[in-house]
Amino acid sequence: MKKYRHLFFDMDQTIAPARQPVLPEMFRLLSELPQDIIIVSGQEVKKIGTQSNQLPSYTLGQCGNHATDLDSNELWNILLDDAHRKEIMTHIEEIMKIVDHEINHDWKPIEDRGAQITFSPIGNVAPNQYKVSFDPDRKKREGYMKKIPFESEDLVVKIGGSTSLDYIHRDRHKGTNVQKLIDLKGWNKDECIYFGDGLYPGGNDEAVIGVIETVPVDDHLDTYRKLLKLLG
Repeated sequence: MKKYRHLFFDMDQTIAPARQPVLPEMFRLLSELPQDIIIVSGQEVKKIGTQSNQLPSYTLGQCGNHATDLDSNELWNILLDDAHRKEIMTHIEEIMKIVDHEINHDWKPIEDRGAQITFSPIGNVAPNQYKVSFDPDRKKREGYMKKIPFESEDLVVKIGGSTSLDYIHRDRHKGTNVQKLIDLKGWNKDECIYFGDGLYPGGNDEAVIGVIETVPVDDHLDTYRKLLKLLG
């Protein structure tokens, strides 16, 4: 770990269970490390703070389109425009027609976070027992995308978290925003490393591949094990 000075992490299923608070042992480990901690998530900045138990970190929310520093000062915030929102909502409405269950709107299937719109067919705030069993192998979401491809000049959709589809600007994803922070801070890319559970093709961490070194993980427990191994 001596060569790494800046540790980047996805949030859900990387340093914490999906939409759940970070576990005490992970919080202790990360808070005691001398390296910079950067959390890069599809979640909003405020929710990342709550979920991470206010872990001291740079925060790249909404796939990095809303960024804050260690003192919670805003670095940038780039929102979707109304035309993009309409385009995304049209696609979501088409997918909602083919899901094999009744949409529970009380579980907030659609979240407009400003720079990103996230659609969870089971619900973004569904009870965890429903979320973990909904689409663990991503086949349902991959099937939706195959049946109804999202064709857009400016936007892309990525599989995110345990149940979500994340809609963001094509040129403003985790990869470009990780690079943007590195450039802003003048960091050496060789001293940066990224841990994520969505580094597979089509995952919302995939764009970081080639920007800095990446470590694929299965979940937050796997991240903890791999961190300990790197720490020796």
